[in-house]
Amino acid sequence: MDSPTRSILEYLTHELRSAVEEREKLPEGDELDIPLEAEALLRDVVRENATDLHLDTKAEGLLVRMRVDGRVLDGVILTHEQGQRLANQFKAMARLSPVTRYQPEEGRSTYKLEDQVLDLRVSQAPCLRGDKLSIRVLILSMISHQLHTLGLCEDGLEHVHEWLGNISGMLLVAGPTGSGKTTTLYALLHQLKLHERNVVTIEDPVEYEVDGINHMQVDSRHGFGFPEGVKAMLHLDPDYMMLGEIRDKASAHAAITAATSGHALMSTLHSRDAVGVIDTLHHHGLCGHEISSGLMLVIAQRLVRRVCLHCREEGAPSQEDVNWLTTLGRVAPERVWHAHGCNHCRGLGYHGRIGVFEVWRIDSDEYQLILADSDRRTLYRHLAQRGHRFMLDAGLDKVTEGVTTLSELRSMGGYGVLAAIDQKKQKKGG
Repeated sequence: MDSPTRSILEYLTHELRSAVEEREKLPEGDELDIPLEAEALLRDVVRENATDLHLDTKAEGLLVRMRVDGRVLDGVILTHEQGQRLANQFKAMARLSPVTRYQPEEGRSTYKLEDQVLDLRVSQAPCLRGDKLSIRVLILSMISHQLHTLGLCEDGLEHVHEWLGNISGMLLVAGPTGSGKTTTLYALLHQLKLHERNVVTIEDPVEYEVDGINHMQVDSRHGFGFPEGVKAMLHLDPDYMMLGEIRDKASAHAAITAATSGHALMSTLHSRDAVGVIDTLHHHGLCGHEISSGLMLVIAQRLVRRVCLHCREEGAPSQEDVNWLTTLGRVAPERVWHAHGCNHCRGLGYHGRIGVFEVWRIDSDEYQLILADSDRRTLYRHLAQRGHRFMLDAGLDKVTEGVTTLSELRSMGGYGVLAAIDQKKQKKGG
């Protein structure tokens, strides 16, 4: 491990290390008022703008890890006693039992840290050597409230604003876990807040409140799920409705019911790209005529790391990258930027993340293909023929602009169908 990497691992949990050392210096039983280790660790999180904490029980103690710019980095290993104290503090914040449990548990809390408000979602699961805690940390002040800062291109923004002006049909934000879907959805909510519209949401959970938006929380214990929430929203004279996530057949049918009732609905969905949304909706029990009658716009997205502007180096792409792009039917840029590493980025070569988007405005031909239950490859070929810009194309723009690197673009994955389509075209041409 090189020295820049060692330095960031030591710095990641600096506040936590200091708090643990301070407590260890106290005489046994001394009840002096010292900062909680959990609070010290949250200070580390805010400083690094981390999104998740992981507390993993190992044979030698508790390993504290932190997700920064999408990468999970090791911080410090605490003794079993120190680790148990830290874990119990987070459990207490989320109102979870400190006693070892044999079933997964989830809890949530809001924590004020000086001028920052942190939303904590704590998940606990029994593992071989003890409980594992995963803590999603949402720093409310860091959430982007403006669509144009997310990374959407001009054409994509134009399609989104078109949909916002239509007040009908369904908009879906698609991508895997951790791809920034919720941030995009809430940026849309903030955009709608600027208009004279009645906006109602049903979420599980409500991520955070937006002034001027009416939020409803799913409460399965009292029989209030997504279908009941959508039914309630339809009676509230909405202009726009938001369903937090389409995750099963019930929420899928609730979404399509709202979208075909003359209202505008937005939601999120797990899918690897825009066309993959159709497969996912089929999997959730919707047929072609239901999808084609409601779906208007899909925003598929991923997050890539920004290359550090202080140490990036310009050069030619590697032969491996050239060959990779060739298999996808793309020409590699002559010059690209490479991540190097410096003090500003703590030796990682990257600092911060930005979205890579594919915006699919479904036209009349594609409605017919969806209505006929056409397979994914047919849709891909049709989109390629009409010059649709796939996520790969948007990513290549960010590479040539010096925003990210080809290695980051490759890490997004999900290009297999594009490669198959290009190979089929080459065989026909031969």
